Amino acid sequence: MEGQTQKSFHRLVFITRDELLAARWWHEGMEASVAASLAPSRRTALKVLLAMGGVVGGGLLLRAGCKALGEHEITADALELQRKEGWAVGAAGKPLVIPHAVAVDSQGASNWALALPQLAEDLSPGGRLEPFYLPTLFEILKNPRGAGFSASLLPMHSASMESAEMAGRALAALFANDEQDQKGTALILDMPGPEAVAAAVGVSRVFAPVFLFDNWPHPLGVVPSHESLAAALYHRPDLLSAREARPPDAAPAFVLDNRRLSPYRDESDRFDNRYLARVPSAEALSGLGIRRILYVTEVAQPHEEDDLNDDFVALGQKGIQVKLIALSDFAPASAGVLTDNGLPVSNHSYYYGGHPHGYLWFWSSYGYSHGSLARSRTTSTPLPRPVSTGGNFQPAARPTMFSSRSLGGLGGVGKQKPSGFGRVSYRAGSDGSFRSGSFGRSRSGGFG
Repeated sequence: MEGQTQKSFHRLVFITRDELLAARWWHEGMEASVAASLAPSRRTALKVLLAMGGVVGGGLLLRAGCKALGEHEITADALELQRKEGWAVGAAGKPLVIPHAVAVDSQGASNWALALPQLAEDLSPGGRLEPFYLPTLFEILKNPRGAGFSASLLPMHSASMESAEMAGRALAALFANDEQDQKGTALILDMPGPEAVAAAVGVSRVFAPVFLFDNWPHPLGVVPSHESLAAALYHRPDLLSAREARPPDAAPAFVLDNRRLSPYRDESDRFDNRYLARVPSAEALSGLGIRRILYVTEVAQPHEEDDLNDDFVALGQKGIQVKLIALSDFAPASAGVLTDNGLPVSNHSYYYGGHPHGYLWFWSSYGYSHGSLARSRTTSTPLPRPVSTGGNFQPAARPTMFSSRSLGGLGGVGKQKPSGFGRVSYRAGSDGSFRSGSFGRSRSGGFG
């Protein structure tokens, strides 16, 4: 209709039965690719599909229809498809939206674009932690199939990132003065990507950030991973300076984006770039001297993300303790508390429970050894700010869509994705041209 934007996709039927594997969306634009004299009407196309057995349990198997009309459908791992056909496959020219974009990096420099090709190397942990680093997200900046992406990229910085960084500093301060506890503890920072990057900066003087962002951005991506990259670009100077300052044997802080498991129901205008967390096995962590894991989330939650459940249970079975803590457990102290403790009211540092002596409550409630801590002070007085009960957490097996899907080892190495997870269906014309098509597919592998 004149004055309205023509939609690329039109849903004829929504299939909810998991035993069916079908393209759920019809690409109306396909008709334009066939000569007018040969192009069937939609009614004729549907008759073709019906004649070919295209109705199964109330759902249209449009893959057969695509072939009948001179197109074929490619179903592949999202990242593999992007590396083959380009990062914006099926959505070339669509803009990337970067919220809270800024023109300079954390040091106020405006020439940040010069560092884009070496960002993957700049953010590497190096040394003994290098084997665990997944530079996938950052490598788009130097991969030929990432051409054009950099033109859409800007640094990103937000108020929530600022809070995450301050809370991260306070978390690292809990371990800064005790080498034994520091080197025996690894962090897993699992929260929205930009906040995870900022929290990594906050802990980076004590812990070595190891990024585990294992996908590429896409203009229609289910996971907005370009925001994580934009946040890392902003904080690149901070991460570089911290790497130079911390000890080479610092314990790791594994950095995850919890949006990797974002809900998705085969929408035609979404690209399924979801992925699974890949954390080291108990054996690998023990080899690093790690005896416990502190799983860090943005706000309090009862358990780890679903794709980590098998991993955490296995870690517990191998003698590596796992506890939870939230960045929301850390906050600035009130003016009254600062005054009572001889600190200036201009002090904006974050503390566990919002109290300068919050570390006493932390060590007591989490049961960690802390040889240098004098335990003579009482911890019976409530903290000014309520904190989560992650010190009581113990991993327990629970049913998830990822349960018992680890192949060839633990820790996400060889972990099997559920059928259809992180995969896309994409239509290619018989003339070799690609058209945006049915990005979604059903979640069952019955026809896989």
